[in-house]
Amino acid sequence: MAIAMTEQQKDDLNRKGFFIVEKLLCADEVAAVAAAMDQVATEVRAERGLGPGDTVGLRNGMIRHEKLLDLMDHPAILELVVDAYGWNIHNRDSVTLCEPPKPAASDPDILSLGWHFDYEEEFCGSTVDGTLPLLDFKVGWYISDHTESGHSTILVVPGSYTWSREQRATFEEWLDPADIVAVKVPAGSVMLWRPTLLHGVTPNLSATERKAIYVSYTPRWVRPSGHLDQDAELIARSSPVRRQLLGAMGDLSHPLGSDPVNNPNSQYWFTDDWDTVPLKAWAEARAGGPPYDWGTGLGVSHTKGPGYAFTQVTVPDGTAPEGS
Repeated sequence: MAIAMTEQQKDDLNRKGFFIVEKLLCADEVAAVAAAMDQVATEVRAERGLGPGDTVGLRNGMIRHEKLLDLMDHPAILELVVDAYGWNIHNRDSVTLCEPPKPAASDPDILSLGWHFDYEEEFCGSTVDGTLPLLDFKVGWYISDHTESGHSTILVVPGSYTWSREQRATFEEWLDPADIVAVKVPAGSVMLWRPTLLHGVTPNLSATERKAIYVSYTPRWVRPSGHLDQDAELIARSSPVRRQLLGAMGDLSHPLGSDPVNNPNSQYWFTDDWDTVPLKAWAEARAGGPPYDWGTGLGVSHTKGPGYAFTQVTVPDGTAPEGS
C-alpha cells in the first residue's frame, strides 16, 4: 500500500505530471523558513558582492540553515516522494531562490529562464521511445505568497512530460495558451512534479520578494549535480535517513562495501545489506505492511535483496514445463 499518496494525487501525477499540497506549512513555519532564507540570502549577497535588489539563486543552499535542511526530509513530503519514486533515493540538488521585485517597467511577458524541460540538453540522446526519462523527481516549496498579483509564478503545461522530441521542438507552433497552468498558491504550499514538464517562471512584478526552494530526488546511483560530497560533520550529526538523502551510507559504512580493496562494489548501485538504506525501513514502517505501492509510474516497486536468486538458469529448449 502507499504511505500517504491518494488515488487522486497518483492520477494527477501520472496524467498531468504534478500535484499540489496547499498550505502544508502553517504560518509560524512559513515565517521561520522565510527568516532562514533571508539570513542565507544576506550572507550570499555579502559573499558575492551583490546588492539588496539582486536575485539570489543558490544551489545546495539548504545545508546552510537547519530550517531549510528540514524541508528535505519533512515527513509529510518525504512520504509522498517515496510513494512516487521509491526509497532507494538521495538528494540530487536543491536551489534556494530569493528574487526581489523587478522595476515596474519590466516586460511581464519575458520569462527569466525561458520555456524549458529540465535535462533536455543532458538527456536528449537518452530517451525512452523519444520521451525524456524520469531520472529526477522535484518538490517545489513556495514560501512567499504566490497568489499575489504579479508575483513570480511557475507556469507548467500538464502532460507535456510525455511529448516526443518533435513535439518538444515545435510546441511554439501549436501549443494552446489555454493549456498553460500558472501555479498560484498561498505561502507554505508545495508542488510535487516531474521536472520534464514544459515550464517557465514569470518575472516578479509584485511588491514582495519571491521565495521558493526546489529540492530534487534521484536514484542513489545517479551522481548529484549541486555538490560532490556533503560536509563530513553534517553527515556525522544527521539521522540515518538524512545521511542517506545527503548521499552517505545510513550506517556510515564504506560506500564500496565490506571489502572495498579486494571486492569494491558500489552500495549506491546495489548493496548486500539493505539496512544501509534506512529509508527502506522508514517507508515500510509507515506503509503498514506489504504489498507496497511506491514507485507508481515513476520508480520501482521492488528491488533485488540479499536473498535474491535467479530462477531461469538453464538454456531454453522450446518446451514448456510440465503442467504449465
